[in-house]
Amino acid sequence: MSGPAEIAPPNPLPPAPRAASWSARWDRGLVRVDRVMSRAGEWLNPILVKETRQALKSQQFVITFALLLGCGWIWSLLGLGLAGDEAEFGFQGRFLFNGYFLILAFPLLVIVPFSAFRSLAVEQEDRTYELLSISTLSPRQIISGKLGSVALQMCVYLSAISPCVAFTYLLRGIALPTILLMLAYLVLASLGLSLVGLLFGSLTGEKHWQVVLSVLVVVGLVIAFWIACMMVLEAGIELDQTMNTVEFWIINAAMLTAFAAYFALGFFAAVAQITFATDNRSTAIRVIIVAQYAAFVSWMAFGVLYPGNEIQGPQWFLGFLSFAAVHWWIMGAFMTGELPYLSLRVRRSLPQSVLGRVFLTWATPGPGTGYLLAVAGMFSAAVLAAAGAQCLSELPGDFATPWTVDRVLQVSAFGGALCSYLVIYLGLGLLVIRLFSRRGHCGMFVGLFIHLLMAFAGNMAPWMLQLGLYGNDEGYTLLQLPGFFWTMVHLSEDTSLPLEAPMVLAILALAALVVLWLNMRFGIAEEVSRVRIPKPQRVAEEDALLHPAPPPLPASPWD
Repeated sequence: MSGPAEIAPPNPLPPAPRAASWSARWDRGLVRVDRVMSRAGEWLNPILVKETRQALKSQQFVITFALLLGCGWIWSLLGLGLAGDEAEFGFQGRFLFNGYFLILAFPLLVIVPFSAFRSLAVEQEDRTYELLSISTLSPRQIISGKLGSVALQMCVYLSAISPCVAFTYLLRGIALPTILLMLAYLVLASLGLSLVGLLFGSLTGEKHWQVVLSVLVVVGLVIAFWIACMMVLEAGIELDQTMNTVEFWIINAAMLTAFAAYFALGFFAAVAQITFATDNRSTAIRVIIVAQYAAFVSWMAFGVLYPGNEIQGPQWFLGFLSFAAVHWWIMGAFMTGELPYLSLRVRRSLPQSVLGRVFLTWATPGPGTGYLLAVAGMFSAAVLAAAGAQCLSELPGDFATPWTVDRVLQVSAFGGALCSYLVIYLGLGLLVIRLFSRRGHCGMFVGLFIHLLMAFAGNMAPWMLQLGLYGNDEGYTLLQLPGFFWTMVHLSEDTSLPLEAPMVLAILALAALVVLWLNMRFGIAEEVSRVRIPKPQRVAEEDALLHPAPPPLPASPWD
């Protein structure tokens, strides 16, 4: 009898797939990373992507990077050779750090800012900027994209030299906070110089002027590199000792505030240079100028009340007034060189309400409104100084010790004289600019040259006249009254006001009122009286298409 029927074995299962090799997984991972980076590149600023690709593929970057690595390697061998046995048991970290700092400072303070200058200057020369201007990119995106490319180049250079800098910490002799602070100073200086390069590159598109600007930029960058060399060789040793004090960090915070304010001012100035002439170029810059001045006043007030301040008394207020006068004179010299007329686009955005026209007219473009802003800023500085001196004289304790009646009057007279001189010199310069503008617009830099020439002539002519009449033996006389430098030095020399101070202040105040009235009569009154004009129907329809109104939201939970 046959046995049970044999059951056929089931079909064997297919062999399990082998695990993917590490190389295949690595390739797939790289593909995914490439996809993610491609999508991120679409989100980034197109100018940033374009400038970064051009910079990293350029011959200049390759040569600079190779030289940076070569110099770092040579200095490592040479520095250790010079240190000898001291490298193991001594404190040679600072010596080697100084060399690495100088090697890194040259590309960051010279090569990178000059490449930023040329990146915008070449587009101005080759007339390729017109293609960017008609695209959807705003001038702010163009400047920020070029600055972002500069920051990426700095990161590459820092990553190349950072292992060498870390090695100096292991050799002892330099603290880690000192290394980080010195590198932070270097990075901020490189960013600031790069922004200055972009600002110079946006000034003109003429090739002969670009050559002149190139020479000026190179000379300025070399001087900045030399200053950095002197600072790291002389001031680097003192950082370890002063870093533990509160005053050191207060001074650094004040310097950082000033850097941020001037960086924002330079950024929007560069943006204004490449903006269309019919757009509003002035409001953002003037807002930054006012914010900058407010930060300066706040720091000066903090310095007056800080117990560790060694410069107490009238000297602090005289310095505050002098700096405020220089600030407002420079800003006023640039603002008075603006176009005297407004485009229809700008006039459609003028303040409309009464309060807006009273408090925001200074922010609208125009030489007259810029002149009023500078005068108001200097007048506020004089009032704040006089009020602060009077308040400190009435406080008990050490604050009131240096404040006598004569010193309070000296601060008030000094501020009043500076305010009068600012009104006179800026006002006369504005009248001359308006006279020349009848045959064509002068421009900001021509206006700045007119103001500089008037300031130089106003100080040198009276001095030469008195020198010819009386020689060097005669002191201050009323012949030197037109020169603000000689008058301000005379008012600040003694601890009390000179006898002729009331007459000097009266003459200056009368002359300032006359100059202010002439400017109000010829130009400022017309600029201040401008009102907003309505939008044309076509412009309103286009704005509605570009910026549609949001859908209505429910006003209550039951809607």
